[in-house]
Amino acid sequence: MPSTPQADPLIAPLRDNRFLIELIADIAGTPGDEVLKQFVREHYDLGVSVREELAQRGITPYVWSEPLEQFYAETNAFLYETIVWNRSPLKNDMRRWIGAYLRDQSPQPQRILTFGDGLGIDAYYLAELGHDVNYFDLSQKCTEFARRLFAHGNLEVNMIDDPAAVGEEVYDAVVCLDVLEHVPDPVSTVRWLAGRLRTGGKLLVHAPFYCVHQGVSTHLESNRRFSGQIKSLYERNGLCAVDGRAFWNPIVLEKQSEATETQSPRVPWQVSLGSVLLSFARYWSYPHIAVGKVLTNEGKLQAMVKELDANGGER
Repeated sequence: MPSTPQADPLIAPLRDNRFLIELIADIAGTPGDEVLKQFVREHYDLGVSVREELAQRGITPYVWSEPLEQFYAETNAFLYETIVWNRSPLKNDMRRWIGAYLRDQSPQPQRILTFGDGLGIDAYYLAELGHDVNYFDLSQKCTEFARRLFAHGNLEVNMIDDPAAVGEEVYDAVVCLDVLEHVPDPVSTVRWLAGRLRTGGKLLVHAPFYCVHQGVSTHLESNRRFSGQIKSLYERNGLCAVDGRAFWNPIVLEKQSEATETQSPRVPWQVSLGSVLLSFARYWSYPHIAVGKVLTNEGKLQAMVKELDANGGER
């Protein structure tokens, strides 16, 4: 088990409701009272902001399309959804585990890319731990939020505007959490990420492909087939599973050298168990989604805005 890192994965800005509301209002150009109401609603119904705006735009959920791609770039809805998800016990537990894993791998700071990092919470936490962090996300609004978040924390995080400019084999680790289930071609995305890693570098992934329901309207139904898959998604791209947790939240994969790619390294037992458990979810995902909701702990999320709700927020 990785040891416990020193920084708090629930970073200080995530505990400051007023800071978050004011920052959303400024970036979105939305009156503060409207932001407050939507901010509270999101804590009582995670995913409501994205779900409702998709419906307003007439975009079909769970299916990739050009309008959905444009939605990612333009919407304010992810500002709400991503804040609440990053405040959840499940996400903070993952972030803590990753920080501890990286520290146990090397006492020295590592060069890390956080890919699809939304509001930059993962990059912020890893920078607080002393790593050399690069950040990238597709959403214009989320990228602006991350830029201001890093400035607020006086953190030096390199913001990548064009991923095509990123060199090959330059990172010790790539952190890619809750991204692959959204993209139209996960295999190509993993191939690109593997290309950014040096030999022996680690890809740390959380991708709940099975999780397709109204709380996550932008997860793609077409990607459900990758749930529990190691060979078709990772091994074919030169990545070997070396660590992780039973439900792959997260899983760690190491980039192999050409000399070792032909070997069949032993997959850790907990990762193999996760492969079996997650494979069932390709056909019946209800139990997995139910467990995920429990671990997300909606009651704790609601408690974080209870005072705001009493002072005029709407459920």
